[in-house]
Amino acid sequence: MREFDFLAPKTLNAALRAIEAGGRNYKLLAGGTNLIADLRDGNVTPRLVVDVGGISTLKYIKEEKGTIKIGSLVTIADLLNSSVIKKRAPVLWEAAYNFAGPMVRNRATVGGNLADASPAADSAIPLLALKAQVKLQSLKEQRTVGLDKFFTGYRKTVIKPGEVLTEVTFPVPGHDTKHGYYKLGRRNAMAISVASVAMMLGMNGQACADACIALGAVAPIPLRAKKAEALLVGKAVDEGLARKCGEVAAASAKPIDDIRASAEYRRLMCEVLVRRILSQTLALEGEVSNLPREGD
Repeated sequence: MREFDFLAPKTLNAALRAIEAGGRNYKLLAGGTNLIADLRDGNVTPRLVVDVGGISTLKYIKEEKGTIKIGSLVTIADLLNSSVIKKRAPVLWEAAYNFAGPMVRNRATVGGNLADASPAADSAIPLLALKAQVKLQSLKEQRTVGLDKFFTGYRKTVIKPGEVLTEVTFPVPGHDTKHGYYKLGRRNAMAISVASVAMMLGMNGQACADACIALGAVAPIPLRAKKAEALLVGKAVDEGLARKCGEVAAASAKPIDDIRASAEYRRLMCEVLVRRILSQTLALEGEVSNLPREGD
């Protein structure tokens, strides 16, 4: 591991001043579940590491005027233990429940998980489905970016040098909103996603008034399947439409082969998961719950 300077400021302003003075070759440390491994393996070699984990003002979960606000230092365990998240955003709670194991959940932060920008980032998929936005703060300005515009490439985001991700917000889902989530991994615990899907369906009686479908681990970035979403809006969803939606979602995927799964399998699972979650969420007839495995 290459040597670096280390700072642990206790306020956001102090952290912003530190990274402003440090130039471009710095890294922010929150939970450290990814950064520590990257430092150890030499994948990143910053001159400065700024530990923001002690900034207490960035750790909160609250509901205000129809909006859920989550500080960037909230851990995955905090999400899991939050009655607000479990009641108001169960799709995010389910993702937290399926996130790694207890030790990692106690350290990993929402902001860090998003900023790391892995295509398999477990918090990104439900937050995309919830139409979340992120707040980015620098010494000069604060700006808000939709999460669907936040990821720009493999492990790349719109965060500029000198900016810190401070907050994630999303509107409280309506009472007529239905949700679905599924993470497919090679084992039940501590698994990185082979493919994951989250969806939010705003219903008007039997018709779908609004749809958000998010896909993970099937492209270089977590993404919204917007063409598939458009198929549903204004329509009563039946088994045929659910199948077509799965096909369109799979067409938007750009998976790769790796040690966890083949690109072909990922694309197939994208189609299957979207169709199946739609069918189960809306209680359509003719759907079964068993999912095929790699190699079937």
